[in-house]
Amino acid sequence: MVHVPGLGVGVLYQPVLDPLLRSADWPADYLEIIPDTLWHDAGRGAHPRFDVQHGVRSMLESVRERMPILMHGIGLSIGSAGPLDEEYLEQFRSWADWLECPWVSEHLAYSMAATDEGPVVAGLTLPVPLEQSTVDLIGPRLELLSGLLGVPVALENNVYYFRTPGESLSEPEVLNRLCRWGASSILLDVHNLYVNVRNGVLEADAYLKELDLAAVREIHIAGGMEIDNFYVDAHSGLPPAEVWDLLDAVAPQCGNLGGVTFEMLGSWFDTVGGDGLNAVLDRARKSLAAPEGMAP
Repeated sequence: MVHVPGLGVGVLYQPVLDPLLRSADWPADYLEIIPDTLWHDAGRGAHPRFDVQHGVRSMLESVRERMPILMHGIGLSIGSAGPLDEEYLEQFRSWADWLECPWVSEHLAYSMAATDEGPVVAGLTLPVPLEQSTVDLIGPRLELLSGLLGVPVALENNVYYFRTPGESLSEPEVLNRLCRWGASSILLDVHNLYVNVRNGVLEADAYLKELDLAAVREIHIAGGMEIDNFYVDAHSGLPPAEVWDLLDAVAPQCGNLGGVTFEMLGSWFDTVGGDGLNAVLDRARKSLAAPEGMAP
């Protein structure tokens, strides 16, 4: 694995955080952004295709002078059967270069499908089949992407509200095999893992025992809620106690861990507040302070 630094604890950007982000009281060591939410994509073939407001560029320029920025993509659709969007790839590459990201991440998922009428965007990330054919499809794309960007690429584990019968591999097996391609690694979302445990889809200890924890570059934490008898990955409020237990258990085992990122929708910031955000980040730092809990 390509060596990248340990950054500490970070927060996923939401516009409601702007006043805090501009203040001396900003509590995080780095900022993670979903770039797809910060540019307007007019679609393939449009000229210009990507439009970014001046205020967004100014904000990011100011942040990058003060702290590292990570990019967490949702639009690459690396698991689609159709070819990757080359215009999107170039936009993603240019931002990773501009923001000097030490690594980037995407989902082990697809969000776009090809039809006779053109590509259809689902609007959310959908799990890929857990098969060797998926590894064969995504592996070369990871190698291409890491070479294009010049930085490591981490793939995030998924939420499953049900399991597809008949799959030949587990998700840890797929992630482990994909880490052999390019400068690839894993973004372990322990809240996603908790969602799957709580909904009865898998067992956490078995999952973590099978996963190559040395390949984990980043961890996500978040909160969720019950909806219609399912526990959902809503990024709502504080992480539950079980997520902290998972973080405490797994962080010391991830010898190449670069950072822990707290994800929360902006609509929940008033509920959590600045003190609550500080408390989450301080709690995450305690997990990272455990022996071997942070890359050098």
